[in-house]
Amino acid sequence: MTDESSTQQTDANSDEGVVFANTKLPALGWFVNYAIYDGKVDLQTFVSTLYEHRDSPGVFGVNKEETAAFSSAYRRFIPVPRHGGGAFAHAVRALQTKAQRVVYDDPENPLTNNKEKMRVKKNGSYGYMVQWNIVPLRKNKEYALQRVRRGYVEGQSRQQVYTDSPYRVRVQGENLTVFTREWRVQLVDHIWGEGTAPDTTQLRNQVVVEPMKDSSLPEDARFMRLAQERLRNAYITASMSIDDDKIRKLVRRRLKDMGGILPHASSGGVYFIYDKEKRYASMLGRLNEIIEHFAMLANSRDRDAMWVERESPWWETMTREERYDAPIVAHYESGFRTLAYGSSPKQLEDIKKMYITNMQSAQAKYYQLVHKMLQDGHIDEELLATKKAEALTTLAKASNDLGQETVDKATESYEEVVEGLTSRFQDMWTAEERVSEQERRRVDERIDSLLSLRLSE
Repeated sequence: MTDESSTQQTDANSDEGVVFANTKLPALGWFVNYAIYDGKVDLQTFVSTLYEHRDSPGVFGVNKEETAAFSSAYRRFIPVPRHGGGAFAHAVRALQTKAQRVVYDDPENPLTNNKEKMRVKKNGSYGYMVQWNIVPLRKNKEYALQRVRRGYVEGQSRQQVYTDSPYRVRVQGENLTVFTREWRVQLVDHIWGEGTAPDTTQLRNQVVVEPMKDSSLPEDARFMRLAQERLRNAYITASMSIDDDKIRKLVRRRLKDMGGILPHASSGGVYFIYDKEKRYASMLGRLNEIIEHFAMLANSRDRDAMWVERESPWWETMTREERYDAPIVAHYESGFRTLAYGSSPKQLEDIKKMYITNMQSAQAKYYQLVHKMLQDGHIDEELLATKKAEALTTLAKASNDLGQETVDKATESYEEVVEGLTSRFQDMWTAEERVSEQERRRVDERIDSLLSLRLSE
């Protein structure tokens, strides 16, 4: 052992402790921090290029044995696209405009939308500033396309605002959720080398843009046709792509599967994983690969997304120059960092505090649910059993990692809470129902089974 590595070994076990970038050093566990920034990428592109960027490059799907090994190692670390209402709610953003757009509209024109005779500026040209918003009517299923127009009218010194909703956008189809879920399953299986690609035609036709009022003619047939085509394209894109939110949720779920807990003063993006044996090193390595690849493919391309606004509004025909005029935006690169959390008495105490906070949060959620049921006068014992098992899992992990003493510190804070809830439960049974010693014991045992979070010996 060299002097440098010997020094690092000593530092890692010193009273003060240390966090190391060298993850091979002995440690109590992992200190993980990550940031996922805006972006989206086609799932098939993501999978195939991730495969090709490995140490042994090749085309995904050609070598069946290598493809199967790659799928086994990485598939559970890559999210699947949205489907149905979730994809539709994501796609409708393609129709809204955050910026106000100038529309010149002569009220003398037979097809005018400027019946108020607004002007862009005082005594200026006829027209108005327009902005399109999305207003939910039925969550994830139906929206109003709301138009807000601003301009100056004769007799008014200040700008006037007129709001209307000339169009309705909706996603339709029988058994929509079942169909889109099966469509996604077929897509994902195809991407991972199984079966054929699903047809997008039926999926496209589920999206409709129509006049707000039944049996009425569209105010602007060209605009409505362009809006429907744009929305259908966005819907297909959302149904075949993964984005920052999908990546973020998967990373969080996988870290929690490894026992990750939030440290003090962290609202997310930072986790501690107790892992003295380094069992999770390879899993953390794969998560790092996934995020690095997402950063390379998605973070620099989100400006090309359907819902990113350009200089010209989407309903106008763009010139060749405008078509390639990407908006100027700041670029942020997603990242994932794993550090070795060095072993020391002080850091061990810090870890215990993290675990205690986590256990107290689990207990609080369970007892809050019990209290709510008591207030409502109905005890759902099946639901309580499920939530109690979740709380006990948190306590059992802490006991296994750090010992029963740490668990006791977390549970002692809730002794008064348990006493209060016990009294409330006892009031649910009348004195006549607890007249015998046997009945009193039965009631007490039932209450104890509901409220006790003791770990079995």
